[in-house]
Amino acid sequence: MSSDKATNFQSLKLVVRGIQMKIDEFTDTYSDDLIHLQEARTALLTHPLRNENSDLCNASFCRIYSIMMIGSIEAMLERWCERDNFNILNEYFAPGISNENRIKNLREVFVEKGINVQAKVFEDYLAIKYIRNAIVHASWKTAKGKLKQDQLDWINERGFPTDTRKLTSKDLERFEWVNENMMFYIALTGLDGVRARPDLVDIAISPSPLHNTNGIINQSDWPKMYWSNIERISSEISKMIENAANRPALGWACDFTEVQLEKMPNDKLEKQFYLSALSAKKDNFDGLVDNNNLAANALMCWEQFVSQIPVFEAFNEKTVKLALKTLRVMLQNNIHPKDHILPPLSKDAPFEIKEKLFSMCFEHLGSLTILEIIEAYDLGEKAKFAIGNITPLNLFAIQLPILAPERNDEWRQKTLYIADIFEIGQSWYSSIEGHSSPQSTIEFYREMNALLTKDS
Repeated sequence: MSSDKATNFQSLKLVVRGIQMKIDEFTDTYSDDLIHLQEARTALLTHPLRNENSDLCNASFCRIYSIMMIGSIEAMLERWCERDNFNILNEYFAPGISNENRIKNLREVFVEKGINVQAKVFEDYLAIKYIRNAIVHASWKTAKGKLKQDQLDWINERGFPTDTRKLTSKDLERFEWVNENMMFYIALTGLDGVRARPDLVDIAISPSPLHNTNGIINQSDWPKMYWSNIERISSEISKMIENAANRPALGWACDFTEVQLEKMPNDKLEKQFYLSALSAKKDNFDGLVDNNNLAANALMCWEQFVSQIPVFEAFNEKTVKLALKTLRVMLQNNIHPKDHILPPLSKDAPFEIKEKLFSMCFEHLGSLTILEIIEAYDLGEKAKFAIGNITPLNLFAIQLPILAPERNDEWRQKTLYIADIFEIGQSWYSSIEGHSSPQSTIEFYREMNALLTKDS
């Protein structure tokens, strides 16, 4: 979860789980549901393709949150009674008393036992419980039709609106603060080794603001959005290809026995799988029709991503070929920093400093020079940052040639470019970490792309 509130909830859950017990289903899931409510609100109000009325949205989430929150706390109160080291929580379930006295008594017994909880947490909790009850029963009236004036007065006294359409983000902020503190107080009663401290005044978790929901996308966020869309497109095409390769009666494994399949190398299995999907495309298989313009969308997202990541400017044909050659020699000849340790330098460190550092860290250079290694490592680090995983290579080398073979010239060009940069980044990482060369893995994608696009 990304928000501070979600982090707080997870921390509270860890406190709960620190007690030696099996977590009850509803104790566990209530808090998960509240976390997802928080995240759902943030996602809805910041979604780049929506323009929500924030007042209506916040009021709605307040109403839903109050229902889940009261259910969560009451479930936790009930299940914690048997683990209550202070004999506090049973007070909440005393028979024949009103909600007002139930919550008042609970707060008083905490204080009597030396745990000085904040009075306003319990006072707000009572108001939220009244709001929740009105929402659940869709009425502010009793069963006899009389207005629950004492409850309305209490809600007003605590500063909450008595028209649930007027609940705001500030109310939601208070709901969350009350919920976090109530969970904290209840959890305290069940922790082994906790001792009451009468000298501590008004213990509570401090209130924290809701996640910013102005919905403004920062300049640095755009590349992330394009990359995320590339990954989603790749995932969707992957499902289409799988359906095509496994189509009934013509699936990719139909011509092989189980024994043959077990003996077949993985790269050959993959090759058969993708060729079967391409055959399905040529046979006009319905599941491989690009009705949603995924190919055009993928290309646009990739080009926008590249244009907004400045390090791509460093990848010209000459620098890429030189770095690729150097890193391949390094991996083939085990030329790495001693113990795979290369202390970091600032980006603007003078070349003389870099040269001394690399000379100290590399025991032998083989046929290479320090300058070649410095330049290859510099470009490798940039490449690893630029292309973080294999998704774009898989997309352009294999997936798009199967989905949209009429554009194979474009896919072939992009594959050559991406494969080289991706290999440089992965090779740099392998050299630093002491891993084996990634060349054979990446070569598979180059070969698959050549195979899939050979007739174009």
